[in-house]
Amino acid sequence: MIEGFFLKKDVSRISLHVVLAIVLTMLLFACDNNNRGANSSTNPAVEKQAAALLDALKAGDYPLAIKQYPDSYFVKQTREGWERKLRTLSEERGAMKSYELKRSQADTRFSGKFFILEYMVIHEGNKRVNHIITLLAPVMGGEIELIGHKMTPWIDDSLDEQGNPLSK
Repeated sequence: MIEGFFLKKDVSRISLHVVLAIVLTMLLFACDNNNRGANSSTNPAVEKQAAALLDALKAGDYPLAIKQYPDSYFVKQTREGWERKLRTLSEERGAMKSYELKRSQADTRFSGKFFILEYMVIHEGNKRVNHIITLLAPVMGGEIELIGHKMTPWIDDSLDEQGNPLSK
């Protein structure tokens, strides 16, 4: 009888610790996710680096824009090919008028902290292009590196002068 009593008491004590550990873990994740809201600023240095790239594109200074990318970015494509792609986008959409950070996200992995920034870029004639710029702050230290840049033109990008979509 006495042995069974102690066993039940130990099991309930262990269960209580497991439940508390789960609740604390959930609270920590909830706090972390609240600090990384969809439209919150990720890191001023990261946003400054992304802005340097977009400012160079806005000015039409493609050699300066290309300098924003590390050598490792050009493993699967040449610098000249990427510059040609940037120029072609500008020729098709018109000169860049403005850009705005729409969403940012930080994600920590074993290799470092990834920052994903989504910008809405407006070109002449209110034509829109979505830019997703990914940067990495390596875990071992060093400079923040631009590791990804995806540009997606909007199919229906008709906007009025205030920047609101026009309905067809």
